[in-house]
Amino acid sequence: MEFSSFGFKKFINDTLQEINFVTPTSVQEKVIPLIKKHRNIVALAHTGTGKTHSFLLPIINNLNINVAFDKRHVQALIIAPTRELAKQIYDNIKPFQKNEPKITTGLFIGGEDINKTIEQLGKTQPMIVVGTPTRIRELYEGNHLRITTADYIVVDECDMIFDLGFIEDVDFMISKAKQNAVISLFSATIHETLRPFVKKYLNDSIFVDDSESTPSNKNIQHIIIDTKNRELEEVLTKVTSSINPYLCLIFVNQKEDVSKIIKILRNAGINSLGELHGDLQPRTRMNMLKKIKSNEFKFVVATDVAARGVDITGVSHVISIDLPRDLSYYIHRSGRTGRSKMTGISYVLFNAKNQEKIEELKDKGIEFEVQKLLDGELVNIKKARQRTPKKNQQNLDVESQKVISKYKKQIVKPGYKQKRKRELEEIKKKRRRAHIKENISKIKKEKYKKRREELFGD
Repeated sequence: MEFSSFGFKKFINDTLQEINFVTPTSVQEKVIPLIKKHRNIVALAHTGTGKTHSFLLPIINNLNINVAFDKRHVQALIIAPTRELAKQIYDNIKPFQKNEPKITTGLFIGGEDINKTIEQLGKTQPMIVVGTPTRIRELYEGNHLRITTADYIVVDECDMIFDLGFIEDVDFMISKAKQNAVISLFSATIHETLRPFVKKYLNDSIFVDDSESTPSNKNIQHIIIDTKNRELEEVLTKVTSSINPYLCLIFVNQKEDVSKIIKILRNAGINSLGELHGDLQPRTRMNMLKKIKSNEFKFVVATDVAARGVDITGVSHVISIDLPRDLSYYIHRSGRTGRSKMTGISYVLFNAKNQEKIEELKDKGIEFEVQKLLDGELVNIKKARQRTPKKNQQNLDVESQKVISKYKKQIVKPGYKQKRKRELEEIKKKRRRAHIKENISKIKKEKYKKRREELFGD
């Protein structure tokens, strides 16, 4: 299937050709025909699956672009959880405006001069409104932005909107929409607490589940690094020195951990570091993103909420210090790399806390390779075992050799072969008993090591 099959207007097909869009993604195939036919949808889709164009294309196609200047009104409202994501959506509309200048858009986010925004809205209302919940509501309540005329409403990354505490603002705005407005909700997951919201506005919607498409991305190599309970500083220093990334994103679960990781990397001699987290002021955050996109850093330390939905080109490596509580966020992390037909690597530092989560991700279809650090390099686990044989195996070889040598030196007597065999068997039994005893001790001491043995074959 190709985009030309959707029956878009000529300027859309021309634009798609210019930006090298030929074949739609899975979510685009499922969603575009539904929105184009004015159907409400709830779509489960991860970042990097092409969902932005899955709602932009049918909306742009269905716009009434021949409205007189003095009668222009809001035809589509697109709500995003962060300034960065809203700006990305807004920027994705621009190529279509070049081929159809009658399309008007407005970006309404915090950190911008609200007086200029109000002045512009006094002259004309944009056909497509893109923005963050708080700023859009503020402009609506000030009687500056008239969103009640919207024929289409899109709530992007709805689970993130809930996590950031904006769901009440979204609820308020949708409650003001006209009765026949087409509502589309996109989310990586549907929290239980989101269900009343979904039921309230989208009870007659079509459910589209594209959540399983991302793990099959063959451009991403998923790797578990066996840390052997080493200190984080030692492991992270060796891992970062063993790779040569174009851009590496290092994810932590808490914003308080960002400074700790940055300190470790600086001690390792890495001074040009970026950071993305919730404590950054809006202007600092925007400047940081500009620097990241301008390739001023090789390493960026980030939290999930700060980096989710942000389109950063050229991410070659991703490192997860720990796995997130909500495993859908790992999909977003790894999905930062391996985009646009490029390849990428997603590393997970293995420890007792994330053992069960790794198993869950494997059940979801993600295939992990296992590597370990050896002489400062990351090597496959099988190669590591060949280069570092187990001590008890080495001891067995020595003991067995002594038995064999003993019988070689003495005068051969009848039955010596059976006797030698019994002694060798006894050595094997001792080794097995010692091995079993060692395993039992390990299980009692650390429960996760049994699973680790299954995973790593140690």
